[in-house]
Amino acid sequence: MAKVSLESIDKVCEESLKAVGVPARSIEIITDTIHFANRRGVATHGVGRLPLYIKKIRSGFFEADDKTELIMDKGALALFDAHHGFGQVASHHAMELAVKKAKEYGIAAVGVRNSNNFGMAGYFGDMAARAGFAAQIYANAAPAIAPTGGSRAIFGTNPLCYAYPAGEGEDPVVLDMATTIAARGKIRLAAKNGEKIPSDWAVDANGDPTDDPNEALKGTLLPIGGYKGYGLSLFVDLFAGLMTGSAAAGEVKPLSDMGAYSNNGHLFILMDAKTFCAEEDLKAQMAAFRKAVKECGNEGAVLLPGERGNAKMKINTDDVEISDKQFAEINALAEEMGIASRLEKGV
Repeated sequence: MAKVSLESIDKVCEESLKAVGVPARSIEIITDTIHFANRRGVATHGVGRLPLYIKKIRSGFFEADDKTELIMDKGALALFDAHHGFGQVASHHAMELAVKKAKEYGIAAVGVRNSNNFGMAGYFGDMAARAGFAAQIYANAAPAIAPTGGSRAIFGTNPLCYAYPAGEGEDPVVLDMATTIAARGKIRLAAKNGEKIPSDWAVDANGDPTDDPNEALKGTLLPIGGYKGYGLSLFVDLFAGLMTGSAAAGEVKPLSDMGAYSNNGHLFILMDAKTFCAEEDLKAQMAAFRKAVKECGNEGAVLLPGERGNAKMKINTDDVEISDKQFAEINALAEEMGIASRLEKGV
């Protein structure tokens, strides 16, 4: 593993994205989502994806510019068309509008169609909760799991995120999870690093359990909880894909497909918890809730969703760890693109 300075990540991201036509404000948002992932130790959604973004933009099936368009705005509901741009950028627009609408109506639902992978769902859950809103977030992805009883992958890892505002002086509670036992990004990263994976993560093309990530990527991932995970993945596809007018039912293309648009969909539902009780009561109730959960085990043994990542963020303020292969790949990309900056190892 290589410890890399966040400042050097910023410079490489800025220069490389600018070189392929990404505007300054979009670069700020993309870099912030990369920070969030790498600082929380989620390397699969951090700077390691930069080479893939660049390659996809160069393929002509990923828009560098921000062409996000508001195509429906009706009361507490809205829908954006990302026009095949960065999922992070279109989703940032959606969250900003969702917050505005939830303040006005007490609830908001904002969708995004024709998008790409948006990084960590938890980034947007954290954004909503720190603004004082409870949130549900859904995003569909390229086929990764077969329906229970089926043999062909049709539903994605299809992440979902639930977030809730914190008690006084605490971080919000944020659950960010794939509906598969492991996210596909973890398997891709294991393949890149030449590592094995647990044999209960996926099956190969013949339907047999495998610890080889390359064979797993040829087969299908396994849903959490068997048929229950399949059901969750299906409904994420309905909410984020079908309902927003995005690709669904196996039609989403992976970011690695250089011959087609991805057409991901996202859905952001925000609720103003203060409409149910006063803000001070909400904070007090959340503090009591947190205390009750933690007292279910020995001190430090019980963690709330997102707590481990929040702790890592407080430590990883200047440097983050990425794999040696990611380090080498990104610096090779910087050299190939002719930009001046390189990832630099931290102290």
